[in-house]
Amino acid sequence: MRKLLLASVATLGMVAGATGAAHAQAATPPKPGTLVVHLNGLFTYQLDAVGSSVNSYGGYKLNPIANEGFLRLYPGFDAMTTGGFEYGVASEIRDAYTNPGQGMQENAAANGTESLVIRRAYAYLGTKQAGIVRIGQGDGPWTLMQDGVFENFGDGNQWNSDGGIGSIVPSAAHPTWLFSDTGALYTTLKIVYLTPTFAGFNAGIGFEPNSNGIKEGLAACTVAQSTCAALASAPGGAGNARRKNTLDAMVQYTGEFSGVGVKVSGGYIKSSPIGNSSGASISDGVLTHVTGYKGMGIATVGGQVSYAGFMVGANMKDGQVNNGYTFLLPGQRNAFDWLVSAEYTAGPATVGAYYFNNQSAGAHMPGNGVGRTEQDNGVAVGANYAVTPNLGLFVTYLYGQRKQYGFDFANSKTNTTVGNRMHSQAIGAGAALKW
Repeated sequence: MRKLLLASVATLGMVAGATGAAHAQAATPPKPGTLVVHLNGLFTYQLDAVGSSVNSYGGYKLNPIANEGFLRLYPGFDAMTTGGFEYGVASEIRDAYTNPGQGMQENAAANGTESLVIRRAYAYLGTKQAGIVRIGQGDGPWTLMQDGVFENFGDGNQWNSDGGIGSIVPSAAHPTWLFSDTGALYTTLKIVYLTPTFAGFNAGIGFEPNSNGIKEGLAACTVAQSTCAALASAPGGAGNARRKNTLDAMVQYTGEFSGVGVKVSGGYIKSSPIGNSSGASISDGVLTHVTGYKGMGIATVGGQVSYAGFMVGANMKDGQVNNGYTFLLPGQRNAFDWLVSAEYTAGPATVGAYYFNNQSAGAHMPGNGVGRTEQDNGVAVGANYAVTPNLGLFVTYLYGQRKQYGFDFANSKTNTTVGNRMHSQAIGAGAALKW
């Protein structure tokens, strides 16, 4: 339970596989009356070979050999009072994406972004008996209690990537799935309560008034307007991504039977779009639809079984949502996602794989000449070896496919027979160092 409640991003399956379990907050509470400060980190580098349907496009051609990496820092502290009350702060700082050029430029006008960003920053308070409250920018139960999705093999990123191998694949050929551990969900301010474990069962509930992170949308709110963080309605709406009043709840069971470990979880996430009573005008380039977005509501169930180093799992999501946790318009279909994964660990070595299928509305709108369903398929295979607890080597392979009748993924054009199907694949190897 302590590991679930207090582990930072590094133990959530995104990068841990490269060297075993990446450094995070201490899984063991500090001694009563003490405070432990930590500044952990992770650095990765890998060399890749990448090909896709759009590696050559419009007179441009991508180099099939690419490399990438990232740096992440995890400052924070863990403490416990003499009475057993636990509290602390966890955070994650990442290097940001910048524009291409001749090396990294410090001039903001040249590269258009800052070099570091805060992805997570939250405090936790509570006791083992009463449960833990998290407050701040971080993961909710939807992310923390996802089961059946293994990502800690290979570079630990795969298709759900922020600086890993999946980042090199052009977006038009990059398949998508409703991963729970996505920045659209965990980089927002929220309050979360996680219960203690009772007879193998634990639960969590989270609430997020709006979809902004720390200090986002506060500086430009002189009057009620679209730039305000707490925006609830607007004359023309606020797009298909900004949320209000997001609520997520999950229940999880963990047990062991004759050496066989079992984990099962299920839950629901819902939120409302920012709009007004008359709706928003949405144009798809062909028609203008005067309507409001539908509310978001997604159910999930997942499970996994482990025995003697082997783990197999499956996860399913179904609900009123489009790709990237965006809102649907009337006439668009619900999404249905499923994923199966497997992993085997023997000493310092781990091998794993997953396959996912995503069925969503994609670019379809009534009357725009695009098929009702976008179908994405993705395969990830990888292995990693912990040379030492602080140094790991890894290899990762990806294959992906996107298809939707009538939609050109490369040019975002509708009602066309060009560019309706995209393929991609990538293979890479590298190293990860953590402290």
